[in-house]
Amino acid sequence: MNDATQQPEEEAPRRSGRERKQVISVYTDAKRAAVAAEREKAVNNHHSRSGRSTRSRKRKQEEESDDDDFDGDDEEDNFASSDDEDRQSDAASSEGEDDFIDDEGDTRVIPWRSIRSMYQWRLREGEQTNSYQSVDGGKIIGNHHCYWTGGQITNLTWNARGALSTGQKALVSKQRKRSIKLERVFGHSSNLSQVPYHPDMLPCYEYFAQGIQRHTSLETFKIINYHLPPSSWLENNVLSTLENIHTLRALELSNCSVSADDLSSLVDYIANNKTLSTLNISHTNIESEETAKALAKALKKHPAICNVNLAYCSLAGGSAIVDKILAACKSCDSLKIGHEDFDEESVALVAKFIGKKNSLTSISLAGAAIDNDNKKLLTDALVKNKTIESLSLQSNKLQLPGIIRNTKKITKSLSRLTRLDLSHNSLPLTGAKMMASFLENAECKLITLIMSNNHLTTKGANVLLPALKKNTTLQELDLSRNWLTDQCVPAVVDMLRNNSTLLKFDLTGNKSLKTVKQRAVSRWGYVEGQFGLDKSRSTPHVDGGRAKIVKDALFDTTSLDSIAASNHTCALSMTGHNHNDSFEETIRRINALDASEGIKIRYKLVLALNHVNTDLYNPRSFDSIPLELMPCLFEMLQQGIGYNGFGKDIAPKTMPNLDTKKSSSWGTWNPLTRKREKASSKDVESLSRLYEVITSWQSLPQLFARGPGMSVTKLTKTKSKSKSKPRKRRKFGDESDDEDDAWIPKGARRTGKWKWNPQTRKREYSPPPVHCWTVPAADRACEAWGERSFVL
Repeated sequence: MNDATQQPEEEAPRRSGRERKQVISVYTDAKRAAVAAEREKAVNNHHSRSGRSTRSRKRKQEEESDDDDFDGDDEEDNFASSDDEDRQSDAASSEGEDDFIDDEGDTRVIPWRSIRSMYQWRLREGEQTNSYQSVDGGKIIGNHHCYWTGGQITNLTWNARGALSTGQKALVSKQRKRSIKLERVFGHSSNLSQVPYHPDMLPCYEYFAQGIQRHTSLETFKIINYHLPPSSWLENNVLSTLENIHTLRALELSNCSVSADDLSSLVDYIANNKTLSTLNISHTNIESEETAKALAKALKKHPAICNVNLAYCSLAGGSAIVDKILAACKSCDSLKIGHEDFDEESVALVAKFIGKKNSLTSISLAGAAIDNDNKKLLTDALVKNKTIESLSLQSNKLQLPGIIRNTKKITKSLSRLTRLDLSHNSLPLTGAKMMASFLENAECKLITLIMSNNHLTTKGANVLLPALKKNTTLQELDLSRNWLTDQCVPAVVDMLRNNSTLLKFDLTGNKSLKTVKQRAVSRWGYVEGQFGLDKSRSTPHVDGGRAKIVKDALFDTTSLDSIAASNHTCALSMTGHNHNDSFEETIRRINALDASEGIKIRYKLVLALNHVNTDLYNPRSFDSIPLELMPCLFEMLQQGIGYNGFGKDIAPKTMPNLDTKKSSSWGTWNPLTRKREKASSKDVESLSRLYEVITSWQSLPQLFARGPGMSVTKLTKTKSKSKSKPRKRRKFGDESDDEDDAWIPKGARRTGKWKWNPQTRKREYSPPPVHCWTVPAADRACEAWGERSFVL
């Protein structure tokens, strides 16, 4: 009986323990799942940094309710608190940014997991190279040398990696309220022209497409140099949203590799739209003839489009489609068309279209080859046309002067042009002479002239540049990527010294135009039995053409007058860097400032006195400066040190950093030189030398006896005055001493006052007190001084 009674007592707790364990396991699993879900939400919200107040309130309520049931959720609380702090900081940083879309109501989550850095983009094991889509083709993949194995590794090029990483960041960046712009600019040295597409970038594109829905007052939409996702992504994610926006004015999808299905849907969108005024689909292949006909029909019936850009677009159907598109653009103001597949008949149609009556003010024919017969047609068309002001002929295999000649008709027709682009052609010596005579003509109204990559030689430049000394209308000149050498430097310097209307001058890409012709090399050895510098074996430093242009035309520091006489209007671009203390980029930025010429001179003077020429610290250089200008010189000294913010971008090293512990080892960033610079003892010494020069100026005491500075005075001949007779010396106490009554003690009031009289209830004038020496006054003065013997 004891065994029977003990058996249920042993089985009862065993069953309750199992049940309890089951309940506890289910409870802990649910707890872990809930904590993991909340933690994941907190992490996603922490990375998104969206600043949504409503969601943060709900999350706080859920956290408070979870804290009652669970313990140990410290990590979750930390995530929530950090999330709130990040949103507060983002809200504070976004104050005053009215041009950007607010984060309120944004339910998107940035796909941080799909965003890779430049070093994370690489070919994975088993991944095929065709997964990266781009018009650049094999330029994305390259063979790299492996240091460890000595073999070749096939992987992405560094340019492609940088384009992919920066493209992802641009897709998830904040956009403006009325303008969406997604652009990647590739320089001339880059072998890429487009951001490639990879399936891992699709979440970023979807995030970008979701943001378009929040732009209710969108006016501009641009995607430039991005390979869009294949299939119908543009139709489903972008065009469907743009159909509901009735404020769009400009649409640009340039070099985006739009698929055939998306292109047909884009044409349908243009046909149904009534607000667009600018359409740009350049670098797009229209392979379907039906799509090309539909595009021409949509452009013809559109009521508002006036700017059409179809440059470098291949049109299926040949010259027949070209003729229809030209007829559809008859009422437009600007038209860009052309492709390397254009035949002679298509070019002839464009030339005849220019000669007809239309409203075009800007025409561009890009990429199409122009033969001799079409040259004559194009020349005759320009003579007949009377409305075109901007003409662009790019990559037409022209050998100029094919259009510009010295005939009166052609000169008169070209005199209406304000912009002429002849880049990527050929300009021999004869063409340079024709262009020079055209620029010297008084009827020339050109403002912008682009002759980049025209095989222009030094002889042609020496003929062309002197013509700009007589031209007073040209403001922008582009001679980049030509064949110029150091022999054209005198012509460039002479032109810059005698031209004050040219604002931009581009000489980048001329590799034969050097910065340093010969570098200085010091050789040491035994000279006359002593070890030292051997000057016979050493080579001096010789400046190249670029440095000579800057030093002779833009920043001549031989004297103060030469600095003021330099060119202060032309922003010259050559390399974009300051090589060997040439200050090329710094001077370009100074001349490009939207400021008066006097401010630019002061910038250059501060730069010269503190960094370039120490010989300018001669006190005799300041003797010829008028006294009226010396206050400006003192002000410049204070501003050069950094007073009132002036000179901080030109001479930041003049600010001595006294607190060496807190100073950064990398120095301070100079936006003009684009370098980090440190303050050294030499810079402080230069300021002290400048201060010594001004204080040692011989005429400095006269400055404060001259009256207000900067006063305009007329120079007149003054008659020589006769010397006045010396006045008789008067004695104290004489009867003829009239100034006794006029004596005023130090600190006494010399002017009257207006006081309120409460009796008359008026303001009355009280004259100043009269001070005179009387006998009681003299006795009181003697008593105060202890001189009793003093008697009047």
